[in-house]
Amino acid sequence: MSDLGLSLAFAAQRAAFAADRWPDLAARMARVACLRRMVIDRRDAFRAALAEDFGSHHPWLTDLMETGPVLGRCNHFLRHLPAWLAEERIDLGPEHGTSHGEVLLLPKGVMGNIAPWNFAIESALVMCVDMLAAGNRVIVKPSELAPATAQAVADAVAAYFESDLLTVVQGGPALAQAFAAMPWDHLTFTGSPRIGRLVAQAAARNMVPVTLELGGKNPALFAPDSVTEDQVRLFLSFRTLKSGQVCTAPDHVLVPSGQLEDWIALAKSVWQQAYPAYVGTDQCIGIINAAHFERLSGYVAEARACGVRVEGLNRDVPDPARRHFPLTLVVDPPADLGCMTEEVFGPVIPVVPYDDVDSAFAWINAGETPLGAYIATQDTALARRFVREVRSGGAAVNNFGLQGGHVALPFGGLGNSGQGCHSAKQGFLNYSHAKSVFWGSADNIVHKVLEPPLSDLTGMAARGQYGEG
Repeated sequence: MSDLGLSLAFAAQRAAFAADRWPDLAARMARVACLRRMVIDRRDAFRAALAEDFGSHHPWLTDLMETGPVLGRCNHFLRHLPAWLAEERIDLGPEHGTSHGEVLLLPKGVMGNIAPWNFAIESALVMCVDMLAAGNRVIVKPSELAPATAQAVADAVAAYFESDLLTVVQGGPALAQAFAAMPWDHLTFTGSPRIGRLVAQAAARNMVPVTLELGGKNPALFAPDSVTEDQVRLFLSFRTLKSGQVCTAPDHVLVPSGQLEDWIALAKSVWQQAYPAYVGTDQCIGIINAAHFERLSGYVAEARACGVRVEGLNRDVPDPARRHFPLTLVVDPPADLGCMTEEVFGPVIPVVPYDDVDSAFAWINAGETPLGAYIATQDTALARRFVREVRSGGAAVNNFGLQGGHVALPFGGLGNSGQGCHSAKQGFLNYSHAKSVFWGSADNIVHKVLEPPLSDLTGMAARGQYGEG
């Protein structure tokens, strides 16, 4: 689509919003229900599109990680939206007589949503639940790196929604730049911190509020009491979802120095029990394109060239034709290695030994703020320290990513990993304008305090602010 097409779509939604600035609860519920019905009806088309873009994408994982989260979000909002949207009457205190306050949760207007390739359905649509429930109109720009899925989303939306309520525009980097520069009432971007900075800069020229859902090098800390088969299996379960192409996936693992070999042996044992061979199976999700496949190959090649220990978890070798990459450990890598300076976003796992938990906490906090931080431990006090002291967008104890996908929890980053949030009530509030309203009354004493000329009552009120008689 050209910049002109984007501008026309934006103008149409602006005009439609101007004609309907406060859709009632019934209208909002109907819009969320329509999105839910669309996702159910298009299940097979979405499965096929993701398989085409990734080379292989198991349909169960499509249901669990792409379309299922949209359905779950819709269901949660349909249950809770009536309570969230209810009028909130505020008691202002006796000095204001029968005056009262009110907080109105109003739509902001026209929303822009720039979606990534790794969750090409989920991220394109799941924010739309929050935005539509908040009464807004939405234009989605899916990633051009997943073209089949982008087209499937565009086709579905066009079939179920009027374009002045929800529509999809498609294009490459040039359209993305134009999209970020539009005068949105709110703009959401999901992707890398590098591109996120450019989006924020473009939005700032129009004073557009932004929600940035970025990535980062999410740490997973194994405490000495939890280098166990069950915890390693759980870690690998989350680390290998979508072949590691998940923004909340643990990026690297921190293991007590004295238990490093135990952890590696457990990882090999668990993985070989699950998959004597993984590459080439229908459960191995492909790397999105050849460039990302080569990037991952480069991390492994660089480690080997530097004499760093590299351990495959079974005898798998990379398959460029299918873009299947084997699960590979890079053990005790130096800090300047590529897999340590960049978000890995694939099945290459740096394994970092540490001497004590305090030094591990400090090491994590010395880096950029991750989107998620994880700890495996049976020590509740240590876990509480971790979630409070380690800076991250979200955190989990004895799991490695569920905080990022539960409908009752907000999802958002901090610092380098983003700003703002979506999901749960906080997501609804993020895309709403909380408008304060003061309903005055004739018996409001404060009115008299402020009347000219200033009087003894004014002085009494001023002294009262400091507890003076």
